[in-house]
Amino acid sequence: MTEGAVLVLRLLLWLLPGLLMFLAVRGFLAGRPRLALGFLVGGVLAALLVKPFPVGFAFWLIGGLAGLGGGRNPRYARELRERIEEQRR
Repeated sequence: MTEGAVLVLRLLLWLLPGLLMFLAVRGFLAGRPRLALGFLVGGVLAALLVKPFPVGFAFWLIGGLAGLGGGRNPRYARELRERIEEQRR
């Protein structure tokens, strides 16, 4: 395997925990807790497998924070808030 292929695979492995955490946060916000917990567990396991150790959790945290950033579109944020309020009732 060439150095370039190893570099691309390592980059993809580093991004996997962040992607899974992003999807977990979006799942929680959309009111799908079972789906979100699955992504959360997958993200933690992926973060544990990534070497060096803190890099996986750093990307995991960045992905989670990115998942919370849905407030840029006011219409989407309003619709999401309304759905969450309906589910709480």
